[in-house]
Amino acid sequence: MFEARYDWKYDSASVSDLEREIQEKMGISKLLAELLVKRQHTDFDEIREFLLPTENSIHDSYLMHDMQKAIERIQDAIINDEKITVYGDYDADGITSTALMYETLEELGANVDYYIPNRFSDGYGPNMNVYRDLIEQGTKLIVTVDNGVSGYEEVEYAKKQGVDVVITDHHELPEKLPNAVAIVHPRHPEKKYLCPNLTGVGVAFKVASALLEDIPQELLDLVAIGTIADLMPILGENRALVKFGILALQQTSRPGLIALLNNAKVKLSEVNEETIGFVLAPRLNSLGRIQNAQSGVELLTTTDETRAKQIASQVEDLNNRRKELVEKITKEASEVLTTSAAGHSINLVVGKDWHEGVLGIVASHLVEETGRPSIVLSFTKEGNKLKGSGRSIEAFQLFDAIDAHRELLDSFGGHHMACGLTIDVNNLEKFQMALDSEARKQNLNLHKKEILYIDRILDIDMVSPNLINEVNQLAPFGVGNPKPIFSFKNYEVLKPFLMGKSKSHLKMTIKGEKSAADAIAFFIGENGQKLVDGAHNIRFVGNLTTNFWNGQLKPQIMIKDYYIPVEKNAKFKLIDLRKNKLTTNLLKKNGVLFFFNQDIYQKIANLFDDDLEVIVGLKNLSHKKKVKNLVIIDCPNTIEDFGSLLNGISFEELTTVLYPYESVLQSGMPTRQDFICVYRFVVGHKNINLKKDLNRLATYLKIKKDLLIFILKVFFEVGFVRIDNGLMTGLAATKVINLEDTSSYRDRQRLLEVEKTLLMCKTDEFEKIILKLMRV
Repeated sequence: MFEARYDWKYDSASVSDLEREIQEKMGISKLLAELLVKRQHTDFDEIREFLLPTENSIHDSYLMHDMQKAIERIQDAIINDEKITVYGDYDADGITSTALMYETLEELGANVDYYIPNRFSDGYGPNMNVYRDLIEQGTKLIVTVDNGVSGYEEVEYAKKQGVDVVITDHHELPEKLPNAVAIVHPRHPEKKYLCPNLTGVGVAFKVASALLEDIPQELLDLVAIGTIADLMPILGENRALVKFGILALQQTSRPGLIALLNNAKVKLSEVNEETIGFVLAPRLNSLGRIQNAQSGVELLTTTDETRAKQIASQVEDLNNRRKELVEKITKEASEVLTTSAAGHSINLVVGKDWHEGVLGIVASHLVEETGRPSIVLSFTKEGNKLKGSGRSIEAFQLFDAIDAHRELLDSFGGHHMACGLTIDVNNLEKFQMALDSEARKQNLNLHKKEILYIDRILDIDMVSPNLINEVNQLAPFGVGNPKPIFSFKNYEVLKPFLMGKSKSHLKMTIKGEKSAADAIAFFIGENGQKLVDGAHNIRFVGNLTTNFWNGQLKPQIMIKDYYIPVEKNAKFKLIDLRKNKLTTNLLKKNGVLFFFNQDIYQKIANLFDDDLEVIVGLKNLSHKKKVKNLVIIDCPNTIEDFGSLLNGISFEELTTVLYPYESVLQSGMPTRQDFICVYRFVVGHKNINLKKDLNRLATYLKIKKDLLIFILKVFFEVGFVRIDNGLMTGLAATKVINLEDTSSYRDRQRLLEVEKTLLMCKTDEFEKIILKLMRV
């Protein structure tokens, strides 16, 4: 079976009175009204502005903090012919911000130049050496764009040299702000702006608008690119800027953008937010990831078509190089994970000679593959340092987790979902332990799927270009305004096949009674042919789009998630042997024997006949394997594992032994007093011989032997005991530790839950549990 990656949640299908009222008053379709309400758009004036933004949706620039100061200082520099340097950043937002500010100042007759820092030598944010060089070259005013609000020392140095700094930015504000001439920022605590989620290029655009005393529509194409590339919410003023920006982009006269789109085989008239997100932004970002992004500003600002084509060609080569690096390093990192990830909640992967500029993308791929937060590091030139990036999942606060252990790191920065860091190789093991500890503190449940909200179930015959046009009235889509996701009913699958050079994408025709649509699933993994074979039974959800082919506009579904249930009959024969001891006869039953745990299998493997078929571990299940009798020997570690087995294999007869090799049911969990009792004893004793004295110790402490072993295991994990060659010495605690946060404690709790659920019920209740887990 192919399992869904997400937990699908359906919104109510009932239509409210508010939706009917919006439909009637706004003159829109029932579906569009429903989608608007689900996105919390309920005020008629707000809906009108949302669907049809105007120039009034763009706010007065002077409402932003320090705007007046910034404009006055820049105007003075222009009047006095002082050299101005625009100091940007190496990502798409930074490149577009720099290009926009540079063009504006050049139009106003300023003596202006720009500088894009090098990711590898300058790093992110202000750099003292760069400031020195710029000042030595005659710069009298530095205007930063998308370069952060740090740099207190750099700004102080510039002031001592008689050079002013105007900061324009949108990143998090530090506690101690630089003493700049102006800090133009939409979330400044002294004056918060009406649209707090502007990007770097959005803030630069507000400065440009104030300088030009008008809304410079010819610059909106750059605003759209930077805003979408930086994943800011496409709401409020951002939505208006992006919507107008896409229209400007469809008519752009910039040779550089035209050349980029031509190389990507995208028509100018068909440009939309997806073009920006998947075509333009990655190409601009590849400059800073692979080499210096300085040429990106020239690409966006040059009027020389020949030069634009030259740079665009270089960008295309770099983007292809980026893809190759990502593919190669992701494969190598995945191989490392197969041997190092066992028992860890957070992936921490280390390699040599991995290109630093793409490690964030690789980390994202590992998150997609494993469902775990992932940090990917590579050795630096110094040899004993590791540098890299991390990406997280919604359920895990990555920044908070790492921030609590800054003492292990040389440098660190980031937010909820992403980070960058440098660490000494000697701290790597402690860092992995810290990450796993933080995962427990945050109650990270890796078995719990991320929720995917489904907007509506559609009959496949409803899907048409007209319906898609209705949905697209909500565009541009992005963060804060996601593309609606639909599930579908009343269809059959025709002509499924694999496409692409590596045959990694699935395409099929979804046919209803009256109409049909193509459906595409990208990057389906290694089991493509198995997916094709089972596609007749596929269940899927996705977005609606259109495809123009052979002069016809056809509806198309871009699949977001899917699953294929195992074809099985709910009326199977259950042979319930859960109360039996694990005997040799049980191990010789007809059928396929399954073990959840490798260690249990190895302890009794010598009892099997050579011709007996045995499967050990869920990862060794063959897709859609069919057996007559499935014999489950041992108890699963989690209820989810039990469900995965039942859904991963088809059977006519199910024999359940579920033998708990080391049961925790009888002893349960130790009490707080048990922990205190054992701690008080061990902390005052040294070199206790566990092999000889464990039974006597259990009797003396009046604690069951298996509970004592468990308590000592917890103590060993937190450092309350040291064990050398079987000799145990107690260690006094140096800080308060919650023992329930240890992996040993949580593992035992999970096993106790499994045994209570699966072993304590009667056969009829047990069969109901099985059927529920099988989703039949």
